[in-house]
Amino acid sequence: MADISCENATDLLNGSLNMRAIAAQMELPPDPAGVEVVFNTFWYRLTPAGVDEVAGASLGPIEGPSFAPFAMRDASEDIRQLWLALADQVTHPAVRARCWDVAFTLKLLKNGRDTAEKAARAYLETIGTALGPRELAAGLLRGWTLARQVGLVDLEQEIAAAMIDVVEDVLARDEDPYGAIPLLGALIAPPPRGRSAAPVDPKVDRLLDQTLTAFPEVHVIEDVAVLVRKRAVDDLVRVERANRHLVGAMLAEADGETQPMLIRWLYSQAASRARSLGLTDLEKIAVAKLQAAPKLTWEATKYELNLPSALFDAYLPGFDTATDWRAALRIWLHPTEAPTSRYRDNRIIAKRSMQASAILNSVTTVVFRSDDLPARSLTAEERFNRELTNLESVRMGSAGVFLGNALFRIRARFGIPPRVELEEFLRSFGAAPSLVTPLATALQLYWVGEYDAAVHLAVPKIEAAVRALLMELNEPVFRTQTGDASGMFPGLGSLLPSLVDNGFDADWERFLRTFLLSDGSNVRNLIAHGFLDAIDPVNAALALQACAVMVLLTTDEAVARDSATVKAALANPTGPRSRRSLRKRVVAAVMAAWLELRRT
Repeated sequence: MADISCENATDLLNGSLNMRAIAAQMELPPDPAGVEVVFNTFWYRLTPAGVDEVAGASLGPIEGPSFAPFAMRDASEDIRQLWLALADQVTHPAVRARCWDVAFTLKLLKNGRDTAEKAARAYLETIGTALGPRELAAGLLRGWTLARQVGLVDLEQEIAAAMIDVVEDVLARDEDPYGAIPLLGALIAPPPRGRSAAPVDPKVDRLLDQTLTAFPEVHVIEDVAVLVRKRAVDDLVRVERANRHLVGAMLAEADGETQPMLIRWLYSQAASRARSLGLTDLEKIAVAKLQAAPKLTWEATKYELNLPSALFDAYLPGFDTATDWRAALRIWLHPTEAPTSRYRDNRIIAKRSMQASAILNSVTTVVFRSDDLPARSLTAEERFNRELTNLESVRMGSAGVFLGNALFRIRARFGIPPRVELEEFLRSFGAAPSLVTPLATALQLYWVGEYDAAVHLAVPKIEAAVRALLMELNEPVFRTQTGDASGMFPGLGSLLPSLVDNGFDADWERFLRTFLLSDGSNVRNLIAHGFLDAIDPVNAALALQACAVMVLLTTDEAVARDSATVKAALANPTGPRSRRSLRKRVVAAVMAAWLELRRT
């Protein structure tokens, strides 16, 4: 039954699918348990090593946990005896190879060398059967691996000669490239430890070069180029030829694409690969094509929501009942929580979102710059951080609506505060005068609708305030000269961890990071490099809030504070959190639920 089921099968998996039908047609049906064992035996997989690994192939799974097929070492004694009995009785070389291979892997017989030879010779005899190129190549590679493991040098060379014939046949028929690539990896592999190297058949180099140009797929060329680099370590001309062919194929793939986003990503990949391989001329070509690629068309979905006044009151309690602009602005400067909300809660929600979405866990995520050029692809950890940042950005946007609306209400109810009075009010918090003045100016610019000017003035002062706080704590914030590099102050991204080490509130640190740095909206760098245009009142209000919170934590140079006092201020940037009423907590919970629902 095992022989018949594999007679015309292109691989053992197909053979297993034939088995139950054949068993049902037999006059004397075999034991169902035995059929199930053989069915599972065919499901063990031969796995060739990758091109950048040590050449060879393995049979598995050997150990559990594994449901289908069960791990070989979990097999009962009866099943092991059935494998040995089959090995002596079956005639199809693929089935015979599988049974002897299992027997060798599990050491079912004392003479392991003899068992390995029987398996390897059976794999060699699969040439000429109906097996497909990939299955045939995996079998030959496994036979070659077994022969090397037990020192059967003559058999190893015999299999190597057969490998060359198979590679030539695959190339002549223009078949599956992975019927050739694993075999080429074995043919150029160094000898086992302790054995002197034998000369490689000259045909192998010719076949390597032929395989490199035989298939247009970039991933195939990539794998063959790895083998060429392994083989031709001292032949720089040949290595460069392979590298150029690879980058050329990547450029050709991008040239043939029609989707603008994919075109940009492929040109970016080609430029990156050319750079890593030292092909500066091809890198320039790829970058030029990237810059000239078709424009991206981004689609945006607009949501409109009338936020209930109760939500506004939960975020800025008492604001609507303030009797003058000072009382209202004092409340604005001390919201109940950071605009990104609570960091700990956001991490929990983001983790649930990742676990619930197979797409988020499987697809490649590519980050594009503001100029529509692809920046990089993300790792699994970076994808989680991006999911977290997306959640924080949604919450931050809603908080920005509240903050901006509140500033509009101050202007509508009390008018724009006079400059002198505004500065005097902000100085009453004890902040550094050199930072209070630009903060007051930025607020007035916001009230007259100059949002771009307000943000360009406020954002740099956030970093200045952070630096001032760290210097007050006597933390090292200056990088001294190293070699030709001049001494300098590091950027905000390097300063925030030091602030956190001194007790800075995690929620507010996440707000600054998500709003200002490349982890999130990247407002700081976009402003510094002139990429941020037409700033809306929501983002302008968030910038003013970030600036105000950090500036008001600083102190007049004439006032000396000990480290404990500064750290206490950092731990509660807007003052101690007041306990919210049940009504306000319920409203805030509803808001959080709505935000999460909106994201889905």
